[in-house]
Amino acid sequence: MFILLYSALGSNSSERVEWVLTYKGLEWDRIEVTNEALKTTYREQINPFGFVPALVHGGRTLVESMAIIEYLDECFPDKPVLGVSPSARAQIRSVCSHVGSTIHSPQNRTVLNFLRPELSETDKKDLRARWIGDQLETLEPMLWRDGHFCCGTSFSAADVFVATIYRKYLQHGGGKLDRFDGHRTHLAEQGLIPDYLRQN
Repeated sequence: MFILLYSALGSNSSERVEWVLTYKGLEWDRIEVTNEALKTTYREQINPFGFVPALVHGGRTLVESMAIIEYLDECFPDKPVLGVSPSARAQIRSVCSHVGSTIHSPQNRTVLNFLRPELSETDKKDLRARWIGDQLETLEPMLWRDGHFCCGTSFSAADVFVATIYRKYLQHGGGKLDRFDGHRTHLAEQGLIPDYLRQN
């Protein structure tokens, strides 16, 4: 069944869904959403929240990256990304929730523009890097307890969320963090990072 993803270049949330779609080997098409469309036609016709991603499948439009990933895992259970036991699923979801809500949301451009409109773009970039870096250090004790993957011994959505937010941290000028850098290297060596997400 046809899968269509509304996405935007540089969107951390969109990258998560694109990565899972690619990992699962699903056939999908991508529509780039411009900044102007986010405020007008896209918001009016696709997602009233005004954010990407949005996924269209089976005549339904789904929004919010974690909800979309859960949907994909339920509809396409091959190569699961949310674990196979209740405890594994809870651990993976807790990491994803922390990244998506506690780390990602406060540094979102829309949030910063609303809360700190007086900051220059350079200052906002520095603030975003510092925020993500501090929160990654808080998250680190929960990761890599059983090996090179974030949760357990296999690839999961937790790896996707952690690697993409770390990539965002580097894009904002953050200095390399050894364990997070090693995690990205491991995923790349295993062929688990799509080519289009390998560059910082």
